[in-house]
Amino acid sequence: MFRVVSKALALLLGAFTLVFVVAYRRVLGVTQRPSWPPPSDAVTPAGAQAATEAFVAQSGARPHDAALPFAWSTAATIEPWAEGVNFFPRIFADVEAAKSTVHILMFGWREGEVGKRMAALLERKLEEGVKVRVIVDGFGSRPYKQAREMFTGLASAGAQIVVNDVFPPDLDGLFPDGQRFDWRQDEIGRADHRKLYVIDGVLAWTGGAGIEDHFENGGFHDVMVRVTGDVVRQAQAAFLTSFHGHGGPLPSELSSLFPEPADPGLTPIALAQVIPGGHVAASQAIAAQIDSARQRLDLMNPYVTDRSMIDRIVAAARRGVEVRLVISQKSNNAQATAALKHRYPDLLEAGVAVWELPDTVVHAKVVVADDVVSFGTVNLDAWALYRNSEIVMIARSAETAALIEERLFEPDIARSISGEPLTTSQERRQSWLWNKLSRLL
Repeated sequence: MFRVVSKALALLLGAFTLVFVVAYRRVLGVTQRPSWPPPSDAVTPAGAQAATEAFVAQSGARPHDAALPFAWSTAATIEPWAEGVNFFPRIFADVEAAKSTVHILMFGWREGEVGKRMAALLERKLEEGVKVRVIVDGFGSRPYKQAREMFTGLASAGAQIVVNDVFPPDLDGLFPDGQRFDWRQDEIGRADHRKLYVIDGVLAWTGGAGIEDHFENGGFHDVMVRVTGDVVRQAQAAFLTSFHGHGGPLPSELSSLFPEPADPGLTPIALAQVIPGGHVAASQAIAAQIDSARQRLDLMNPYVTDRSMIDRIVAAARRGVEVRLVISQKSNNAQATAALKHRYPDLLEAGVAVWELPDTVVHAKVVVADDVVSFGTVNLDAWALYRNSEIVMIARSAETAALIEERLFEPDIARSISGEPLTTSQERRQSWLWNKLSRLL
């Protein structure tokens, strides 16, 4: 009897260990491979349709197979807008004006006033014959629970919706009635944190804001950027490959989804992503951007916990770059804030000006290095840099840099307070601990 119980316990312990190791490697592991700069065979705007068709032709393609490397491209216009009261009306106006397609990839789309307003607008566009395709994250958007009524209504109106399932079970196919169990369960533990709109294949929006009330009422401070030009065809490929990877159906002929832009633009711009499994082009692009700064480096980010990124910021200041870091005075992640404050002495000693914005949660993810600007969804923490699906655009544009400074950094710094090192031993101990655990934050 004792031997039977011992064997059972050993088997149970072995199974638990196996599950733990697999879960750790899948959820908490940090995997990266060289992903930036773009390789010589990276997907160009002209090749975006063909790359999408090749992905669709694969057997059993998954969303995490959609790690397309994108070549440098061009933008015709780049318009940054801070605060939901400024960007939501413009996003809604672009959706209202859509003639053929509205594609939305969204981590957080909740059942509040803004979310329901968007759903109602899309239902009207569906009645007009506009095709609506949506990817939402199961954790960020709660389509199976709190927001189920909103998404079920949108699906009933004709929208094609797929869900990234962070928690089990992983279901592929169209929400809610066309989903099937995926035996690979390959989405578990991997959030899709991207925010992207592609409208009629000719304009895109990206940035840090979800379709949620706290981005409109000032609770969260964020930026969304409207982009037109050739790069939009690459954004379309990023959306469609992910949509199909989740089991979303696509038409047999894709040419109408990739119209040539009337104005491809002249501003150099690149689209880069993080796709779980080691494709970390966005992370490596931001690191290279910070390393390239020679005169100024302005950063705004809610969660700055990655040691290598902080070390790069410190190194920039030490080589004489004027560095300003804008964060929340009180964020929605006290542990991440504590971890960063452990590094305040290093930052301040190197000459980094740390600014804490009061009365709101900083949620924007923007870097200005000289005249190179990056914007998108990438937090400077291990989850965004290595584990989640993320997206960023990087533009070489003095005009865009000036707009970002005028609309974001200058007014925010003017109302911020200087960051100071922690003073009590208890605070320092806590911040030391959270810094040691930064890869888990």
